[in-house]
Amino acid sequence: MKNSFNTFFLYILIGLISTEFLFSESPLSERYHTYEEIDSILHIWDDQFGEYGSMSSPYPNSGTIYKLIEIGTSELEEMPFWAVKLSFNADVDEDQPRVLILGQCHAEEILGVEISMELIYRFLHPEEFPSDFQTLAGILYSSEVWIVPTYNPEGLEVVHGYEENGEWIQDVSYRKNKMDANHNGVFDYDHLNGYGNDIDGVDLNRNYGLNWIFGDEFGETDSGCPSNPSYVSNFDYYRGEAPFSESEVVAIKNLVETYDFLLSIAYHSSRSGCVAERVIYSSLWPGGKISPDYQVIQPLGQQIAELTLVEFGDGNYHFAASGSMKGNAHDWTYSQAGCIQYLIEVGTEDMQPDAEMIENTIERNLPGAYYLMKRAAGINYPTGPDKYQVTGIVSDSMTGMPLEGVDVVIHQMDGGILAPRLTDDFGRYRRLLYLDSFDITFSKHGYYDFEYLDLIPSADIVSEINILLEPKPEYEVIINIDVPANHSDEILLKMSNEYFNHEIEVYPGSNVLSIPEGEYNFTILSNDIFPHVEDIAINSNSEFLISLDWYDYLFLDEFDDLNKWDIVLGDWHSDDGRLKSQYSLTYPDFTPLGPIQINSNEEIYSDIDNAVLVFDMKYELEWDNDTLFVDIVNSQGSSRVLSFSNQNWVDSTYYKSVNLDVNSNNVISLGIMSDITISYRGISMDALKLLYNPDYSCYRGDLNHDGDIIVTDIVALLNIILDNQIASGFQLCSGDYNIDDNLDILDIVGIVNQIIGD
Repeated sequence: MKNSFNTFFLYILIGLISTEFLFSESPLSERYHTYEEIDSILHIWDDQFGEYGSMSSPYPNSGTIYKLIEIGTSELEEMPFWAVKLSFNADVDEDQPRVLILGQCHAEEILGVEISMELIYRFLHPEEFPSDFQTLAGILYSSEVWIVPTYNPEGLEVVHGYEENGEWIQDVSYRKNKMDANHNGVFDYDHLNGYGNDIDGVDLNRNYGLNWIFGDEFGETDSGCPSNPSYVSNFDYYRGEAPFSESEVVAIKNLVETYDFLLSIAYHSSRSGCVAERVIYSSLWPGGKISPDYQVIQPLGQQIAELTLVEFGDGNYHFAASGSMKGNAHDWTYSQAGCIQYLIEVGTEDMQPDAEMIENTIERNLPGAYYLMKRAAGINYPTGPDKYQVTGIVSDSMTGMPLEGVDVVIHQMDGGILAPRLTDDFGRYRRLLYLDSFDITFSKHGYYDFEYLDLIPSADIVSEINILLEPKPEYEVIINIDVPANHSDEILLKMSNEYFNHEIEVYPGSNVLSIPEGEYNFTILSNDIFPHVEDIAINSNSEFLISLDWYDYLFLDEFDDLNKWDIVLGDWHSDDGRLKSQYSLTYPDFTPLGPIQINSNEEIYSDIDNAVLVFDMKYELEWDNDTLFVDIVNSQGSSRVLSFSNQNWVDSTYYKSVNLDVNSNNVISLGIMSDITISYRGISMDALKLLYNPDYSCYRGDLNHDGDIIVTDIVALLNIILDNQIASGFQLCSGDYNIDDNLDILDIVGIVNQIIGD
């Protein structure tokens, strides 16, 4: 190890000549890399081994092996940070599996910086490590290794210390970035009272989108951990103002979403000692709920742990599935990007040891890192993991061109929590497997699905299965649209199915489209127009006539109160003009009397059996296990209009065609069915509308289209008449109370008389 750093220390000396060094009062070993040293050394390596480097590659016929990429800047001070790409032909985007190493997230956990910098050094200088040369060369030949030494440069600077306005700023226990959490323009930190109590900053490993809501709010205190109840670190786990609010986390998100990493390590250290020397992975949540890829994830985590020796005594690192649900990187990276990430807690609670122990810790952690890289690369020489991997290129059967964005579903390893696993821009898919039989479906809009059944992977070779998808025929679809008189607003056509969601503008008259064979939902929308919602099967050239007209309301609630509803079960309530499914953060895990449910109590009679339900809402449920449902109940029974078993906590509008009973009252019923563990925020609804297309042209007098004739309609009409405002097509209809094709004072008189009952 000492030989490996002879040249290294020379690089460090170059970076140390700075104002910060002159003022240094740091108690940390000089063996640790400061931010300035990382910056300097990474750029020196780029000058030596980058595309225009001065040094030849240590690997025969490898081309460029080093590429330095700035991937982001810090939230407050815009300090840049970098990823290093290591591979044969690193200056070229090649079709290879990729591994991501995150050296440091939490500021004080600086051993991860040292491991990641050492990994880069060894890949660049394999001749100094002859026993590892074959491993290093094999990994770079067969894969890309991306290493981010730090993505918390602000916090790293606080830990190492710096001079500012003649004052030395340092807190070796600092954890977060430096975001001004209390917005007072001052960096509020506490370096005198041990761990925590730092008001400013966001915990970057609580800022990822998945389960962010369960992280600590601003100012929340710490309750310690069971194995070390004396350890308290107040304010240290603040999740941030919103998911991905911090630029550092956004940079990692963008990197992960762009490069389709297969495996990843995120290095951490446990200053409390509660989870020290442990390999943590996704996931084992309450109720014994495991991640869909658990039978791949768990054995690899165990193998990494067994290769990593503990600091003192005999034995190796522990391994455990994560039960935490608090906006962390490894759960988001796995579920949303298909990259299995291992959080490795290196070292003991003495997580900033001296130089000798730094070297020792690095050495003990390298075997596990190499093992993971070999698993991704599909190599096991001279020794290594079983391969158990399937890969291939999906192409168009007619053109032979690779297809990006093909949804690849392995049915034995699938679940609602997973974002679609798609082929990359090479048409490539890759999945790690285990010894079993697997069924795989390949799907893409415009192509017929392809099923590959009973794949049995091998421990000795990577299964290479290339797929040809047959294009579906495209048909000419003519949509003829009629609109009511004076309508001039934009008309949108939304076409969707399981693999396709597209929105285009269409126009009155004939619209000619070319659409692949398949089943679609067509929704046509325009201001004040009754939505046209229809499921259509396209299997030949087709022509449709769609007559649009103004809508009217059968039911409308904007939830100023719940007077139009009866609560069947639960804590449904109105909060600031929104319907909420509960008072607490999450809905109940289990309700033995049935689902929490709310029913409309306002009579809904219609002489037309077709209507459209419109929901303006956001919702959040436990994937696959809990269900938000909407039913229509009448004398014919109860019919399920729609249901959700996933999450979309962004206000969105949903349209659903419903059938009504013209002979009885129709009741709208909303509810949430849950199992006995894990719940989320449920529903937050801004408005619910039941629209229909009446047999009259419009509701005369209702200019603002809210279903009532009230004073605000008079104000709207006055503004049009007196201020020469341009009336919309619907207002020209609804404001013409006297039906004389003119908007004037006589229409106002008629509306006033209706309001007062004359």
